[in-house]
Amino acid sequence: MIKKITAKIQNFMYDIGSKKFKETQNKILFIGSYHQLGSIMKELKKNKNNIIIRCSTFIGRSLFRKDVDYFITSTGFDEDIKRILKKIDIIVVTNDTVPFENKVIKIANDMNIPSLMIQHGALGEVESFEPSITTKVAVWGELTKQWMINLRESQDKLIITGSPRYDEYITKKSEKKEKILKKFKISSSKKILLYPTHPFNMDISLSPSTRLSIEENKEILDKLFNVAKELSLFLVIKLHPTNEITIDEIYKLIPDIGYKDYIIIKHGQENLFNLINICDVFVTYTSTTALESMLLKKPIITVNFANKKDPMQYSRYGCAIQANDEETLKKALKEIINNKEVKDKLLNMGNKFIEKYCYKIDGLSSNRTAKLIMDMIKKEN
Repeated sequence: MIKKITAKIQNFMYDIGSKKFKETQNKILFIGSYHQLGSIMKELKKNKNNIIIRCSTFIGRSLFRKDVDYFITSTGFDEDIKRILKKIDIIVVTNDTVPFENKVIKIANDMNIPSLMIQHGALGEVESFEPSITTKVAVWGELTKQWMINLRESQDKLIITGSPRYDEYITKKSEKKEKILKKFKISSSKKILLYPTHPFNMDISLSPSTRLSIEENKEILDKLFNVAKELSLFLVIKLHPTNEITIDEIYKLIPDIGYKDYIIIKHGQENLFNLINICDVFVTYTSTTALESMLLKKPIITVNFANKKDPMQYSRYGCAIQANDEETLKKALKEIINNKEVKDKLLNMGNKFIEKYCYKIDGLSSNRTAKLIMDMIKKEN
């Protein structure tokens, strides 16, 4: 009830406020996660002439954000979308394949309204990739640009900006390691193995080549626990935000081998930034989070026990060690923990990969993206 009331209030505020919009003002519509787009909105709001509007078919909360002027909860019907877009100068999205965003962009194209898609996560060499329908695409770096061109994307659409989501890594300070260890009752004498899980999804038919089934997720947990026990490591399991099974069901997937040196951390319980900072080795199947580990100078092991197509292929670039079974996982962990040369080489190759994949980690990617948005508005005007 409260959410519905909030939506009505926000829509009413937009209906009233939009009547006072001036031609000289830049009306910028954002669709997508605030986590992904917030830093760009903040850059744009440094210019008081920019009006920032967020839109979704879900009820959002932007009444008290300084960097968002209005939030619209749309019905998703064509006529409602057309009504909203009449006063918009540009649309910014993180995805153009999700049904609502796809519909908005198609209508915007018919209305000659420019649109920009922001790369919001790791993009690998996936066969399911479809060329964008937006006017332009802001990509993180040269590597992504070349992958997209190889996958039939128009080169003229692609603009390298760096990754806005990693701007905070320049200034953000992590919690002290001792504080995090104490919070989760982790012994300071233990080497820490961090595994941010892939989503526990019931149905993987939408993307069977990259998603993991429940059984495949369990196999990773089985092997991680076996190796952690043998090498006396503390295992930190960070759950993905989009699980389709409960925490109790996830606990049932933990192997019954009598090993207690582990913790499962739910989404929102602790910042991944802090968890990466306290770990000694980072393990992933295939995830954007590996980039965060590279940025924070942590060695990476990728696991692919199900022999699936790995779209990122970090190991091919030398910035991760690939483990295909329990023995190669154990060997990789031993090499990283006991051999400084192996660890240093991984970190060095990680730095090189970041330069190719994310252009510059200089804290200015959001600024570059904001300038791109303004340039697109000016060209249209």
